[in-house]
Amino acid sequence: MRVVFDLDGVIATDDTMAVLIQRQLTSHPGRAIAGALPAIAWFVLRGFPNMRIRMSRILARVALTGLSLEQYTTLAVRVGGELGRDPAWTFDTGVAAAKQHIADGDDVVVTTGTEEFLARAFLDAAGLPGIRLVASTLVFEGSAVRYANHNMGQRKVANLDGLGGDVFYTDSDLDLPLALLSGRTILVNPDSRLTRIFRQRVSNLTIQRWD
Repeated sequence: MRVVFDLDGVIATDDTMAVLIQRQLTSHPGRAIAGALPAIAWFVLRGFPNMRIRMSRILARVALTGLSLEQYTTLAVRVGGELGRDPAWTFDTGVAAAKQHIADGDDVVVTTGTEEFLARAFLDAAGLPGIRLVASTLVFEGSAVRYANHNMGQRKVANLDGLGGDVFYTDSDLDLPLALLSGRTILVNPDSRLTRIFRQRVSNLTIQRWD
């Protein structure tokens, strides 16, 4: 059985990539000013998934431009490890579910919009070392940075060879394309808006509340 987990909001309690970006923006006043408008737009455009994906790309570019690959990797591994070791940053239920599926012999994969080095460091520190991971990747070209593969929305489907999971754990409307291809979707901690969207579009849906 193939079991697919989102990372943020399912295994991690919040957005891991957002923490790294926020720290970079707040540590450099010029970057903070440049990132203010796209950050506001990201929240305002809550109901428009494709626009949120675009804003997240802009924020990453603003926050990370000027770093080398080596500098970024050091930062990502440090932040990911720090968050993964913090009990407040992991859902025990999510980690336990992933471990149980692995123990049952299932094909378990974590798919996330978070960058790969950051996501891997988080998972290793959270007690899921070596779990199969499909994540976003970055390209560093001189002082500029861009996504080589931004693993969000429809791109998650493509990066999983166009297939969903027999079971799919998510907390986001950005994952609707993958949910629609999955045998069963487990929606974690949705608000009323997200619940309505998924109930309208996803047939085999289970809602779970995790602390």
